[in-house]
Amino acid sequence: MRDWGYRMVQLTLLAIMSFLIGCTSFLDTEEVDQSKLQREAVLPDPAISEQFCPIVESGQNAAVALPPIEGRGGCGHPAPFLLSTISGPQPVKLSREATVNCVILSQLNRFFNDRVQPLAQSYMDQRVTGIRVAASYSCRSRNNKRGAKLSEHAKTNAIDISGLTLSDGTVLDVEDDWPGYGSKGRFMRAFNREACKYFTTVIGPGGDKYHKNHIHLDHAKHGRKGTWRLCQ
Repeated sequence: MRDWGYRMVQLTLLAIMSFLIGCTSFLDTEEVDQSKLQREAVLPDPAISEQFCPIVESGQNAAVALPPIEGRGGCGHPAPFLLSTISGPQPVKLSREATVNCVILSQLNRFFNDRVQPLAQSYMDQRVTGIRVAASYSCRSRNNKRGAKLSEHAKTNAIDISGLTLSDGTVLDVEDDWPGYGSKGRFMRAFNREACKYFTTVIGPGGDKYHKNHIHLDHAKHGRKGTWRLCQ
């Protein structure tokens, strides 16, 4: 009888361990391989400058040039843009206009056309038609913490995405759908993972408490060479 009880405990522990291992695999958790990220990185167009934004000049994005933003304490940018739609075979409309620099709007265009749409087709069997914008330009510190360094949002160098709209009207919510085991959750996590190839900073709900309801994308310079990528 004692042996039977011990055997039942073993089987129960084994089942729990298998479940946890399965969840880990299912949630696509993995260590970030910096060398792989460097190899697969999609770098911004080298022609981009404060005076020239190739993707806007070519008419590929529904973005309008804004006057220079000269904020306090280093906030602002000399050549910001107001982005409303990401152009492509399937245009993607922003829920509200985003004030960003040329690098961010260019990388968004490439990311959505090259990776997000194929991912949406693969996981959801449809296309992305909308982005729920949580934040873009804002003159503030990182995570709104007093005394912290200036946020990339304060330099028009970041955008926060809280959800995506699909072609059938379905809304994917980062906070609600991220933990899921189904296609919505897997798609959101794949979105986060693939964004690391286009942006130097990607932080989602798996990163910290400040990003539980959105995915933060920016193009800050990390490391001595400015090429290291923060992917969470």
